[in-house]
Amino acid sequence: SMALKVFTKPVHVTTWMGVFLALVAVLAAVLVPQLKHAFLANAAFNGLIVFVLVIGIAVNLRQVWRLQREVLWIEAFQQHPDAGADSLRPTLLAPMARLLSSRKRGQFHLSPASMRTLLDSVQIRLEEQRDLSRYLIGLLIFLGLLGTFWGLLVTIRSIGEIIGNMSVGSDPVAMFESLKSHLDEPLGGMATSFSTSLFGLAGSLVVGFLDLQTGAASNRFYNELEEWLSGMTRLSSGS
Repeated sequence: SMALKVFTKPVHVTTWMGVFLALVAVLAAVLVPQLKHAFLANAAFNGLIVFVLVIGIAVNLRQVWRLQREVLWIEAFQQHPDAGADSLRPTLLAPMARLLSSRKRGQFHLSPASMRTLLDSVQIRLEEQRDLSRYLIGLLIFLGLLGTFWGLLVTIRSIGEIIGNMSVGSDPVAMFESLKSHLDEPLGGMATSFSTSLFGLAGSLVVGFLDLQTGAASNRFYNELEEWLSGMTRLSSGS
């Protein structure tokens, strides 16, 4: 009989994710007045950044749950190889599921070449899963920088208009009052610059930590899968 390999549950990683997101939520709740003021500096840009952040969180949680599904399939297959655990239908391990489910109990003739092919297939699929998360991290940084330069352009343009409208020899008091009234636009541009940088970089930090946890779960899953398949390969070569 084939020894059962105990796999670490990827869903355990969601505990650390949940603790981290809770800490971020508490910090955001404490800073609500400042964050609200910063958000309203450019609601369109900052709203887009928050939307991408929510997508990044959902993508990483979905990846962990997909890994959990693969582990559940392996455990079901280990306990009932003849059944094939068709109800779970794995995604990452679909080629391996078709290969192993076609074998009868005790007839796992898995050569080292077949094992390496299966592992390469799983590794490619794991990397493809993380591509979207990495892209979202870069997108958050890009949106933050885009908002920063947009705000700086607004600031520079409005300052140029203020200087162009100033006339020599006019009443100093009237000129100062006019200057005060026209400073709102450049100050608003600076607020846009700093607020989008704040939300973009903070969002990339949050999604980056979640991606780090997802990557750790993926690497652990891959290493344990390699150990399991190596054991099956040794059994078939020994027989």
